[in-house]
Amino acid sequence: MTASPPKTFLEIPRDFVLARLRTLGLLALITLSWSMVFAAPPPLDVGFLIKTSAALLEEKQYQKALATLAPALQQYPKDPQVLNLQGAILTKLKDYAGAQKCYEEALKASPGFFPAEYNIGSLLALRQQWDPAITYYRNLLIEQPNNELVEYKLLLLLLHQGPDPDLQQKLFSMDVPSNTPAWYYASAARAYKKGDKGEAGKYLDVAKSVFGDKTEIFQQELDESGLKDAKMN
Repeated sequence: MTASPPKTFLEIPRDFVLARLRTLGLLALITLSWSMVFAAPPPLDVGFLIKTSAALLEEKQYQKALATLAPALQQYPKDPQVLNLQGAILTKLKDYAGAQKCYEEALKASPGFFPAEYNIGSLLALRQQWDPAITYYRNLLIEQPNNELVEYKLLLLLLHQGPDPDLQQKLFSMDVPSNTPAWYYASAARAYKKGDKGEAGKYLDVAKSVFGDKTEIFQQELDESGLKDAKMN
């Protein structure tokens, strides 16, 4: 009596095959769905990365700030805030060409994005292109006549370089402070220009007591202006 040959796959009953395929398919779907759960990266908290990178920038940990910002740049390469922060870090690293590109890309993504507009002018001053920097901020102030940060930056440049005394007098010509630290810092800058550090310090103390953390950008611009080291004229 000869033994029956083993059944091949094609000889297995059709109903059994379909049931088996359904089971395998269900298992495959379950396996796939669980693999997706475990393999999916956590959502990127861009706000946290920007905040952390900005804090590292303030601490002068520039390379670490860039590394922290890198995932946000990779996922959101056209986000103006991310690009502007990258530009600010590159500025501190004196990579002015790289910073310029970041600011320009930020403005392409969001025309009129003020931080990038402001920082492009700062690059001109950092490159000691004084006349173009003054012209840039004069034009920006025409576009935004109520922007006291722009007015303050223009005054610092004029005091540093000494041109156009008439325009210098027109900037912050009011006798009372405004709702920003600008008036106090403008008065302090003028006092430093005269070599009166005591008077300058009084204005700065009042500004910091009234405005607190809002003085940071004004103080940074004053520190970088060179006016604090000015000698009595």
